Amino acid sequence: MKISIIAGSHRKNSQSLKVAKFLSNNLESQGIEIRLIDLGTHPLPVWDPSMWEKDSELKKFWLGYSKGLAESDAYIFISPEYAGMASPALKNFFLYLSGGDISHKPGLIITVSSGMGGSYPNAELRMSSYKNTRIVYIPDHVIVRHVESVLNGETSVSKDDEYIRGRLNYVLKVLIEYGKAFVSIRNSGVIDIKSYPFGL
Repeated sequence: MKISIIAGSHRKNSQSLKVAKFLSNNLESQGIEIRLIDLGTHPLPVWDPSMWEKDSELKKFWLGYSKGLAESDAYIFISPEYAGMASPALKNFFLYLSGGDISHKPGLIITVSSGMGGSYPNAELRMSSYKNTRIVYIPDHVIVRHVESVLNGETSVSKDDEYIRGRLNYVLKVLIEYGKAFVSIRNSGVIDIKSYPFGL
């Protein structure tokens, strides 16, 4: 199984990336192949309509940037909360995705906050990012609150740290099972992205 993790912060060495690395280490220890995309270290240019042109420079850039992304069986999207919104870098990332890149595959949303926030990016991504990408978000999500004080080493240092590690371990197991189950949907022959490339 392959899982792609997208760390959606604009910052280099972000807390979102820290969470992504924790998840990556967990999944790799289970034999899962990981593709980690850090939008802070490797930002995307702002999307523009030249992406619709077959031989545009932007299209060529994206094909190289996204190599291997479509082969993943499941996806994890990590977003900080910026002024009550999902990360602009992450929303820009979704604009690049065509209907076939991640369609009919399970997605997990994880949001991070330095305080008690983090709920708004989850609602925002669930509301809009699935329409043309056809990503199917699993019911579970995780909000990593007070992110600076958790997931900082091999073992937990507080009850909050222990709880969030346990919750993340649980939801990764759920995502893996969704990834296995959705293979039969994609292989069923009923999916027709060519005739219906856009959601309603």
